[in-house]
Amino acid sequence: MALESPRAVPTMPHMRKTKILCTLGPATESAERISELISKGADIFRLNMSHASHDWVRTVYGRVREAATRGSKEISVLMDLTGPSIRTGDLDQPWQLQPGDQVELRCKPEAAPTVPLSVTVNYPELGKDLRPGDIIMVDGGMIQIKAAEVCSSRVLGTVLTKGEMKSRRHINLPGVPVRLPPLTQKDYADLDLGVELGVDFFALSFAREPGHIQHLQLLLEQKNSKARVIAKIENQQALQNIDTLVEASAGIMVARGDLGSECPIEELPIIQRQIVERCSYHGRKVIVATQMLESMIENPVPTRAEVTDIFNAVIEQVDCVMLSGETSVGRYPEKCVEVLDTVIRRIEKKYPSGRFASDAPLKTNKHKTVKAAILLANSIPGSKLLVFTLRGVMAHLLAHQRPEFAPIFAFTPHRHVSRTLVTARGVQPFVLPFAEGEPEAAIRDAINLLRREDLIKPGDPLVILSDALYDGVNVDAILLREA
Repeated sequence: MALESPRAVPTMPHMRKTKILCTLGPATESAERISELISKGADIFRLNMSHASHDWVRTVYGRVREAATRGSKEISVLMDLTGPSIRTGDLDQPWQLQPGDQVELRCKPEAAPTVPLSVTVNYPELGKDLRPGDIIMVDGGMIQIKAAEVCSSRVLGTVLTKGEMKSRRHINLPGVPVRLPPLTQKDYADLDLGVELGVDFFALSFAREPGHIQHLQLLLEQKNSKARVIAKIENQQALQNIDTLVEASAGIMVARGDLGSECPIEELPIIQRQIVERCSYHGRKVIVATQMLESMIENPVPTRAEVTDIFNAVIEQVDCVMLSGETSVGRYPEKCVEVLDTVIRRIEKKYPSGRFASDAPLKTNKHKTVKAAILLANSIPGSKLLVFTLRGVMAHLLAHQRPEFAPIFAFTPHRHVSRTLVTARGVQPFVLPFAEGEPEAAIRDAINLLRREDLIKPGDPLVILSDALYDGVNVDAILLREA
């Protein structure tokens, strides 16, 4: 029996809607490599502060901005703060652990070891948070330890799985509420650097409650930064507060690495789907991260399972998919971006329909205006959506409602707004000066720009939205024109 085809899509050049976020590292720090990533389709670059010095960040950030200017492409930069992770201390040599071995985690560095396999941890409250029977996941769950004896200065546990234990390994505590602060002293220093450089987003690692997001956003406002906060969902505490975390942030990163350690592995795809749905409901961006093309760190082609993983993220209508080690330390960083770009374009062409847009509540008149414009655009074959915005609100709402066919071209006079719009699904932003009180001039300039870029052709139907300020009044409007 023949497979059922989705309903026909109007013929038009396809502008990729799902954005590609690349982590920079030793494999991609040069100006040439950054330019190549952009030419292959990278939209956003991530600076991972867990592995980056300030001098390195300054140098690489400058190269990103220069490459974006040369390539005439708007690029967004996300600084991923390390956050208050729990890690083991240094070992003289790796341990070869066997099930049944006794391991000691010392919460106080001055405490003397009581068993041969003893190591410090950087979290003084570990002994207060844990209870006998709790499971300690080390190095992404590669090593599992069951807490046996717990006191304020140490935790004695029994090894459950065979594995090699190295220095400074990350610890997850599934289901255990922890009292870690939202930011460390290192994070505050990194934050100052990011504000100075002008990064567009800060990702808050191990965000667990909305107050953590609000604290960081307040710091940014006090420093006169326009950057927005992305909450990384990495543990069960965050999942319990998912709606309030989504509402408090500009978007969510589904950090599947730590989530996979914190939750039963069979729950992970369900959790990803639920987070995407909550972001859709609240009108926030969502980024799917970790192991999208993990095998391509060493191999020039992806596995079939990885391609299917990309398919699922695109079908879920996420805003961005992220590459980590694939582009930071991998052997084929440009090929990874090329694969993502090719696979995403093919999937979007075959399955353009929005999945969750109908779940989105129409809270304000602006929401209703956007919904009306999308219904109009969806009903006119070959139409394009043009939005004129000062703060990016109307453009973000358009992206959130997931237009079925029409691409979104956003025009703003502010560079920082344009860069934040890079991360929004289906939006191609442009910086365009507005003359107050002269909307026709702005529309004319935008149409001419799109013609020069070969993004529209004469006769194309244009659905135009504006939330720009005229004579001191914010005006929402829908216009229908031809290119």
